[in-house]
Amino acid sequence: MERAPTKHRDVSPDRDDRIADFLARHGGKGTKAPSDGDLQGGTAGWSEVYAADGHTLRCDWSRLGTEEKMTYSEIAPGAGR
Repeated sequence: MERAPTKHRDVSPDRDDRIADFLARHGGKGTKAPSDGDLQGGTAGWSEVYAADGHTLRCDWSRLGTEEKMTYSEIAPGAGR
């Protein structure tokens, strides 16, 4: 399975399972390559994986000192962000 690139240390032990489940429910990998970005110089950012039916699995992450947080969202095709 292709993983989205990440610039942060992945703190989610079930990340691969989440991606596999998401892709299985939405028709497999999309044609758009996974993407990511830093919003605040290594303290916050996002990564996205795209499914064949147009859905997006987005992970927003942030880090403050030793505390790290990841929030996953499934975004329907055409939904505003």
